[in-house]
Amino acid sequence: MGSQGTMSSSSPLVVKRSPVVIVKPSKETPEVSLSLSTLDNDPYLETLAKTIYVYAAPSTDDVHDDPASRLQDALSHALVYYYPLAGKLHRRSDDHRLELKCTHADGGVPFVKSTAECTLSSLNYLDDMDADLYQLVPCDEAVPSGGYNALALQITLFACGGITIGTALSHSLCDGFGASQFYKTLTEFFAGKTQPSVLPVWDRHCLTSNNFNFNGQVEEEGAPKLVDFKEACSSAATSPYTPTNNMVCEIINFTSQDITQLKDKVAEEVTTLEVLAGHVWRARCKALKLSPDGTTLFGMAVGIRRIVEPPLRKGYYGNAFVKANVAMKAGELSNSTLSHVVKLIKEAKRAAMEKRYLSEQLKETEKSLKMKVTCGGGNGAFMLLTDWRQLGLLDEVDFGYGGTVNIIPIVPKYLPDICIFLPRKHGGVRVLVTLPKPAMDNFKEHMNPLSI
Repeated sequence: MGSQGTMSSSSPLVVKRSPVVIVKPSKETPEVSLSLSTLDNDPYLETLAKTIYVYAAPSTDDVHDDPASRLQDALSHALVYYYPLAGKLHRRSDDHRLELKCTHADGGVPFVKSTAECTLSSLNYLDDMDADLYQLVPCDEAVPSGGYNALALQITLFACGGITIGTALSHSLCDGFGASQFYKTLTEFFAGKTQPSVLPVWDRHCLTSNNFNFNGQVEEEGAPKLVDFKEACSSAATSPYTPTNNMVCEIINFTSQDITQLKDKVAEEVTTLEVLAGHVWRARCKALKLSPDGTTLFGMAVGIRRIVEPPLRKGYYGNAFVKANVAMKAGELSNSTLSHVVKLIKEAKRAAMEKRYLSEQLKETEKSLKMKVTCGGGNGAFMLLTDWRQLGLLDEVDFGYGGTVNIIPIVPKYLPDICIFLPRKHGGVRVLVTLPKPAMDNFKEHMNPLSI
């Protein structure tokens, strides 16, 4: 197990941005106002997910001449099929639901070409978390009226011939699989194809509480009991390290051997996701020294594309997951065995895969929209896990550079509850966490499999 270092001051990252260009679809697209699904409307998803894809210099000199122009052209063609991503989002005041306006006059995707005079190798291919990385993702453009852009892109050309592509994509419009589908379409147009291999499907009505059907009705006595999020917020554990402005984001490398050691400590058969999720949640609780009598909540995204009836059509790129939650007293979590914690996560994950669980999740989300429920989190008491390892982002989002050499989600410091499992080239998992600096040092100690 190892963590990233700090960026070397001998290779400072200085990015020069060109003026923003608004890229529009290359052909005429519908002028419409689109409604989103109940899952898309979840207020806790309304964020611009920013990610940096890192590509090393190609092995031959003539592979890519002017990649920025090629990417801009590919984006223009992709938006013919994904025209909603060129629209503007806003949340209506009357019913607190999101609306997406797609118009020719105001539509388009902000696109920025930028350059850096250093090489990617001098920056260790950005393998170190640092505030300077914000230079490689699009800025949030202020929109006076009519909402905000659903998508923005930035390409940065490095002196070595390598590039980074920084994206800012509304999580309300796409989940991880949907985003991956769009980015793969971009690579296809970049390579000269004339249409996507997977045609996008909107179909947001399929995942609204009014249209979702579970064999007619869900019996009240048979409905699964969801974790009461409002109650968890009211009794959330506290940490002596929060609130603070001294937050750090790091990626902890977990090797295949580390994971095998964890699995050996659990009696039953478990997946890498289950055992590592339990280990991280417990280590995080100990590192933050959460108040023992307070509640700590674990949440994990569970895909539902395979359990919806009728099935979502191939190409659906909206949010298609529910949250499997486990709530425990922080003291109980700290003192529990890894086997017990993993068992609770497995049970929550299994329950979330039941069709009636989705029906209840839709009802709860609709209820929260009507009540305009908000919760600022629990000062570190909550952990929300998302797993990016199965999205094909390493090898399949390839612009002809032989695949990405690094993927870096930019998690805002005001969202410290987010934890992301990232793919690792040579096996294992990269675990991205955000914590107060003193707690981060504690966390690394508790993450060591030998410390259990």
